[in-house]
Amino acid sequence: MDKLNQSSTDTNEPSQHVLILTPFKDAAHHIEKYFKNVNSLTYPHHLISLGFLVSDSSDGTIEKLHEMATWYSNNQEPWQQFHRISIFQKDFQFELSNTEERHAFGVQVERRKIMAKSRNTLLSSALTEEISWVLWLDGDVVEYPSTLLEELIGMNKDVLAPNCWWHSYNEEGGYDRNNWQETPESRAFQKTLQPDDVLVEGYPELVTHRKLMIDMRFPDGITDIFHAIPLDAVGGTCTLVKAQVHREGAIFPTFPYQHEVETEGFAKMAKALGYEVWGLPNYLVYHII
Repeated sequence: MDKLNQSSTDTNEPSQHVLILTPFKDAAHHIEKYFKNVNSLTYPHHLISLGFLVSDSSDGTIEKLHEMATWYSNNQEPWQQFHRISIFQKDFQFELSNTEERHAFGVQVERRKIMAKSRNTLLSSALTEEISWVLWLDGDVVEYPSTLLEELIGMNKDVLAPNCWWHSYNEEGGYDRNNWQETPESRAFQKTLQPDDVLVEGYPELVTHRKLMIDMRFPDGITDIFHAIPLDAVGGTCTLVKAQVHREGAIFPTFPYQHEVETEGFAKMAKALGYEVWGLPNYLVYHII
């Protein structure tokens, strides 16, 4: 396969456009922190576009997004301004009452199908011709290096996911369980499933026998933060994708694809198209607890 969209490290100055995509749902309280973090990125802002999709929200998320987008567009120096900020809205009539219900095992498959629809809608609405890279970034990822974009782009991987953890003042742990590798046991288990069965990670009700990247920090004593490992699936908390991967047909399946939907299904689809999926077990970004 031809390797398109070569890394910005091929020249002294970045020249490739990046599209940061974030779906929001009842997330008004995260938006100021989100913009503060994105505004701290050291990658040239004139090469960064932001795209948002707000769905099924009743807390003023869309109004807060417009407020912050307007402020950052009108109150920054020209060199600080983003190339484009796009805000879209589409409801899917899918309601969960609280965070605990959102993470309940019984609702995961339907919830993830709705998330896939949301991501596909946002991607198809915001991906423009000049974009070379797409960064999927959750709205409640609250801490990451300001050099995130140039460092991930510099790896020049088709699909690349840092390790998403959480931390408090004295504790930390793995968060995103959707970055994983298949194992001989997991492949054998899948042979016992029906074609439409969908697997999800991190629930005692369903043991998949996969190897999660959150459990692979410092593999074999390797501490290099840019040490990359092959993955079979990724989550969507923080994942960089070459735009060409999406353009050639790797999207977020809303139907079972190799027993996966949404981001894990996207990774399976990308691999089926001949692209490679990688993870950085020692490179941490942090999700809100």
